[in-house]
Amino acid sequence: MSGDYPHVGRGWAFPPTWARPKSDPVNGPVSLVTEEGKDHLADALVVLLHTMPGSRVMRPDFGAGVDRYVFEPRTPDACHRLADDVRRALLLGEPRVIVDSVQAVPSEEADDRVDVIVSYRIDRHRRPNNLVVPFYLAGAR
Repeated sequence: MSGDYPHVGRGWAFPPTWARPKSDPVNGPVSLVTEEGKDHLADALVVLLHTMPGSRVMRPDFGAGVDRYVFEPRTPDACHRLADDVRRALLLGEPRVIVDSVQAVPSEEADDRVDVIVSYRIDRHRRPNNLVVPFYLAGAR
């Protein structure tokens, strides 16, 4: 278990990956790769952001559904709505973090990309972290 954030737990790496042990990469048993601590939490945040609200039967409010912005033009209104959906999803769906800010800003590297910048702290230790998730939007060219 991770020494820094044992309360965060352990889970599958995202995307799910299988690997052989480094000690026997040819004949060793294949096992599921897991993450723990802050890496596990970052994977959980990405899953949360890409989950469409209503897609989980027992948790209909879970998710941000950011993929529905794929065909949106890269306008300030779309960026504002995207950031608001991400902020809402994090507040409702991830109790292990304290969200300091969420910004959706047009990327300087690509005309069709918006970077969603999430500043958060893992609740127990209050250490600041950042997560940048690029989204490519249509109609920005």
